[in-house]
Amino acid sequence: MIPEFIDFCRQLFPSINPYTAEQAKRVMSQFENINSPILASKSYDFDLLQGDIFTEIPFLYIDRSGEVRKAIFKAQLLSNTCDATRDDNLIFAAVQSLDDFCNNPGMIQGIRANKRFNAFYLPDEITKNYFVNFELLTTINRETFIELYNKKLVNRIATLTSVGYYMLISKLTVFFMRPEDMETNDSRV
Repeated sequence: MIPEFIDFCRQLFPSINPYTAEQAKRVMSQFENINSPILASKSYDFDLLQGDIFTEIPFLYIDRSGEVRKAIFKAQLLSNTCDATRDDNLIFAAVQSLDDFCNNPGMIQGIRANKRFNAFYLPDEITKNYFVNFELLTTINRETFIELYNKKLVNRIATLTSVGYYMLISKLTVFFMRPEDMETNDSRV
């Protein structure tokens, strides 16, 4: 999966030096060969780390009819680790079940291959039936979240290893910072 993701990034960002891309593939393939985990489920002292996955929290969104809806999902912390220690609000992305797309095997295949811009798939035993949906975000006041965590109303499921962390920031970069197509850029004033 890692080499395919690097190829995907190289296609997206053609200015990446081919030597650098091939070197990254070799380095990442070493992690695959030793079955390097992407998630760690061991306990941590409470520090909010970018990429941590938590049990269900509420997400609010406005549906097609303009109604405010609430859904409950597992959640991945997107706020940068240093921001999560001091900012008023924390940003989370929904961790959604692949079962939501059981009628669309092509969608599931694209998610599992990490080829969909809006989806981050973590091929780990803990998350093999889930993906992070970057299109469904919510914010929670940091102090309120810490209270919920301390009362065990929200629990950390896992945190990212170094490999998982670099995959996350790559996916966030691809989703939020990929360049517009040339026609769109040419139409900007």
